[in-house]
Amino acid sequence: MSLYGPLAAKQVRPQRLAVHIALPGSSEGVYVGWTGMASASSLSKWQHGAHAAAEALDTIEIDPQIAQSYGFKDGATVEIGLVHNLPVATNVETEPLSADDWEILETHAGDVEQNLLSQVRAVAVGQEISAWALGRSRVQLRVVSIKPEGQAVLLGPDTEVAIAPKTRQLPKPSGPQSKKPSQSESELLANQDSPIKATDSAPLSLRVLPTRLLPSSINTDSEVEVHLSSDDIQRLNSQNDHSPCAHAWLVRVRPPRLVKEFDKRGRPVEKAGPAPVLLQQNKQNEKKAEEKSPGPGVLARVKANDDVIAGHVVVIGLETKVEEWDTVLLSPSKEPEPSSRSSSPKQITPPDVGPAQDEKNELAGVDTLLNDCHNFFVRTFMQNETFGTAGGSYLPGLLLHGAPGSGRTSVARAVTKKLESDPSIHACIVYVDLAQMADQHTSVLRDKFKTWRAVAAWRQPSVLVLDNLDKVVSAEHADSSRARHLAEHFLDVFAESPAPGVALLATCQSPSALHPLLTTSHVFSHKVQLRAPDKAARRDIISRIVSRRLATSDLSSDPAKPLNFVALATDTEGYSATDLQDLVGRAVHAAAVRSATNDPNGAPVLLPADFAQAQEDFVPLTLRGVKLQKSEVSWSDIGGLHETRRVLRETLEWPTKYGAIFAKCPLRLRSGLLLYGYPGCGKTLLASAVAKECGLNFISVKGPELLNKYIGQSEQSVRDIFDRASAAKPCVLFLDEFDSIAPKRGHDSTGVTDRVVNQMLTQMDGAEGLDGVYVLAATSRPDLIDPALLRPGRLDKSLLCHMPTSKERREILQAVSRKIALAPSVDLTEIARRTEGFSGADLQALVYNAQLEVVHEELAAKTQELTESLSTERTEDRVKVQVVGGSVMTRAETAALERRVATMIATRGPKLACKQVRTSGEKARHQITLGHLERSLENHRPSVSPEERWRLQMIYDAFQSDRTGEHKVPPGLSGVGERATLG
Repeated sequence: MSLYGPLAAKQVRPQRLAVHIALPGSSEGVYVGWTGMASASSLSKWQHGAHAAAEALDTIEIDPQIAQSYGFKDGATVEIGLVHNLPVATNVETEPLSADDWEILETHAGDVEQNLLSQVRAVAVGQEISAWALGRSRVQLRVVSIKPEGQAVLLGPDTEVAIAPKTRQLPKPSGPQSKKPSQSESELLANQDSPIKATDSAPLSLRVLPTRLLPSSINTDSEVEVHLSSDDIQRLNSQNDHSPCAHAWLVRVRPPRLVKEFDKRGRPVEKAGPAPVLLQQNKQNEKKAEEKSPGPGVLARVKANDDVIAGHVVVIGLETKVEEWDTVLLSPSKEPEPSSRSSSPKQITPPDVGPAQDEKNELAGVDTLLNDCHNFFVRTFMQNETFGTAGGSYLPGLLLHGAPGSGRTSVARAVTKKLESDPSIHACIVYVDLAQMADQHTSVLRDKFKTWRAVAAWRQPSVLVLDNLDKVVSAEHADSSRARHLAEHFLDVFAESPAPGVALLATCQSPSALHPLLTTSHVFSHKVQLRAPDKAARRDIISRIVSRRLATSDLSSDPAKPLNFVALATDTEGYSATDLQDLVGRAVHAAAVRSATNDPNGAPVLLPADFAQAQEDFVPLTLRGVKLQKSEVSWSDIGGLHETRRVLRETLEWPTKYGAIFAKCPLRLRSGLLLYGYPGCGKTLLASAVAKECGLNFISVKGPELLNKYIGQSEQSVRDIFDRASAAKPCVLFLDEFDSIAPKRGHDSTGVTDRVVNQMLTQMDGAEGLDGVYVLAATSRPDLIDPALLRPGRLDKSLLCHMPTSKERREILQAVSRKIALAPSVDLTEIARRTEGFSGADLQALVYNAQLEVVHEELAAKTQELTESLSTERTEDRVKVQVVGGSVMTRAETAALERRVATMIATRGPKLACKQVRTSGEKARHQITLGHLERSLENHRPSVSPEERWRLQMIYDAFQSDRTGEHKVPPGLSGVGERATLG
C-alpha cells in the first residue's frame, strides 16, 4: 500500500511511526516498524490500472518467520493502523524464550547488539521480538517491561536493552540414590545446599597450600594425608571432644560459578551459586569410605607440620582432585584408625620452584625495586585486613613499566614469587599474558576480565598479574571506539567495587601507552619504572648469567685468561638485561665454534675474545631502528681550538671514562653545550670528532629538518628526536643550525618557531629533563637564539670557535696534510703566515686544490707521453708478413694481409700502453710542492670577508659580555632596508 505520499506531504517520516497489526475482530495485536517502502504486490496492482486497484485489497509484506510467530498466515486479512507520537524507550527488559536462544545470544552477543536496532523498531509488553545473529541464527525474546510505561515504545540509539539469562535446567534424579554417587550425581551436589553433617559444629575452612612452599620433604604412604599447624589441630580436637583426632573428613569447596544476569541498567552482574561439591577419593579406599562415611567427603589422616601456618593445609594424595589455593572443609572423624596401610612409605619432596627460581638468580641491580614492590603489596594486604574495603572503591594496583627488554615480566614474576613464599601472606598468583589476546572481541575480553577477578577473589589473598596491559587497553588510535570500550569495561570490573584481599599488578611499556581513562581513574596508585641497569648491575647480571652457563653445561673458563666483568660492564653501556643475556649467548656460541674448529674433542672454553667477537655487529634492543651516525674524525684531525676541545672532553668524555669518580660528585653535571663562531671554523667538525672519541652514541640533526608547515608536526618532530636520543642513551644529540629552530620568541608571525622553542625548553629541562642525553648545538648567530635556552640547566656553556691564529693555521695545515704526500721542502709556517683571515674550511680547501693541481699535472704528462709513444711506434715499426708453407701468395694478397695485421696491432697497442702507464702510476705517489700551494693560494680567497668578520666579532663580543639578549646588533653592509635579525 502507498502511504508515503500523504505522510511526506505532512512532513512525517515513516521511521517515526509504528504499525499496529491485528486480526479482524481481535482486540490484541502486535507493534512493528515500517521501512517506508511500498510492497511489491501493491506496485504491481497500481501498474495494471485504477480498476484493478479498486477491486483488490492492499497488501503488506512481512518476514514469514515473524508472521508465523505472531499467528498470521500467508494471505490472511488483517487490520492495520498507524500509531503516531510514540515515545522512545529508555529501558527495555526482555528474556529469551528458551535456553537455546540464550546460548545463541551468549555466543553472538556483539553481533546482536550491533544490529538489533536495524531489525526491531517497536515493542510492547508481552510481545515477542526476533533478532538474527550473523543473519542466520534466530533469537526470540519476550518483552517483560518497558520504560517509560505505556502501550508501546520505539527503540532508539540511546535505548538500553537488558536480556535476562535463561540457563538450561539439569534433570532431577527420579529414583532413590545409591550409596556411591556417580559423576553426574556429584555434579548435581554443586547446585544443592551443603550436605556436610559429619559433626554438629561447623567444619574448619582451610586454604590449600602448594607443597613446593614447604622447606622440607614429607614422608607418606598411599593414604590421603592433611598436614595442619598445631593451632588448627587443636581446633580440630576441640570439635572431637578434646580428644586427639587421627582422621578427618575432607570436602573441597567448589568455586562459585559466575551466573550472568543483568541489572536495571542492562549491565551484567555476578551471582555466586551454592558451593560444596563431593570429592571422589581414591578407588583403593572407595569401599572403605562407603562403609565408614557418615557424610560425603574423603577420609584423610591428620598430621601436624610446623611448616604449615594457621588457616592453611597441605593435602597429600589428592593432587588430581584438590588444586592449589582451593578452599576445603575439614571435619573430625570418630572412626577408628584404618588398619590397612601401604607397606612402602614414599617421600614427597617439594618440587622446584621452576623458571621463576632461575630468574631470581639472574636478576641483579633490582633489589631496591623488588623490595619497593613487595612492601607495597604487604602494606596493601595489611590495610585490607585491618580496615577492609573502606580505604577505597577500587582494587589497589601497581603499574610496572619499562622499555622492551628491560625485564618487566621477569621482575613481575620475581615480585609475585616473593609474595607467594612470604609466610605472612602466601598470596595466590593469577598470571595472564594479554599480548596473546589483543585481537579478541570486546565482549570476550569483558567476560575474561570478570572471570579473572572472580578467580582472584575466590583464592584471596591473591595478586592478579596482567602482563602487557597496553596491548589490550591501549591509548586511542585509529580504532578509538574499541580502545575506549575496553577501557570502560576494565574500569567497570576493577574500579567500581573493591575486592578484599585482591591486588593488581600490571606491566606496560609506559603509562602513556595505556588509555587515558586508566591513568585518570587512579586504578594504579603506585607506579614503578624499570630503567636500564647501571654499570654495577650489568656486572652482576653478566657474572650470574655466565656462572649459570658454566654450571649447567660442559662450558669452562680459562684461569689464565679470566673474564673481566667490570670491563664487560663498561663496554655494554646502554644494554638492557635481555641484551646482556643475548650477548652471553653469542659469546658461548663463538666459544663453541672456536672449540669445534681447533679442538673437536675438547670442551669449549669461554675467553674474553669471545665477548669481543660477540659484540661485533650486535645491536641492543634500544638501538634497533634508531639511525646513528658514525664518523672517522678524531681529535688529531682537528687543528687549534684547544680550549674548546678541552671543555668538550671534560663534559662528554670524562663522565663516561671515569664514571665511578663522577658518580660521587654531588653537583649536577653539564648536559648541554653551544658551539658558536665564524662559518667554517670547525663547529661541525668538532661534533664529528665527539661521535668517535667520546664513546657515546651520536645523532645529528639539521635544524631545518625539524620544521614542518603543518600545525603540531614541528613539535612532534622535536619530541621524536629526543625520544630517539633517550632510547640510544648515553647519546649526544647534535643540533646543527640551531638558530633556525630556536629563535627568540615573539617575532614569528605564524607562531611555529615559538611552539618549537617551548617544546625544546620542556625537553631539555622543564618538566621532563635529560638523563643520559647530551645536547650539542651549533650556530653562527648566537644572538638570534632565545635566551631561555642559554640559561643553566639547558645549554650550560657556550664555546666560541674563533678564527684561527697563525699558529693554529699551521696546526690545521698539518692535520689536513697528514693523509696526503707533502714535499719536505714545503714550509707550512710560511703558508700559515700568508693565509691571514682564512678559516679552517678555507685552509682545507687550499690543500685539496693543491692536490688537484698535482693530479692535473700528472695526467697531462702521462697523456703527452702516451701520444708520443704511439706516434713513434707507428713510424718506426713496420709489419712484415712471411707465409711458411701453404700456397704461393701474390704481392697484392701479401700486401692486404700486412695491412690487416698492422690494423690489429694498432688497435691493441694503445690499450697496452695505457695499462703500462696506469700500472706505473699506481706505484708512484706524487707529492705536493710549494709551487702547487702557491698556485692554489693565488686562486683562493677567504670565504668570510673582513667586513663580515668585523660584524660577527661585534656580535660575539656583545654576546659574551651581555647574555640578556637586549644588546643591539650591528647593521648589515647596506644598512638601509635590511633585516638584520628574525625580529
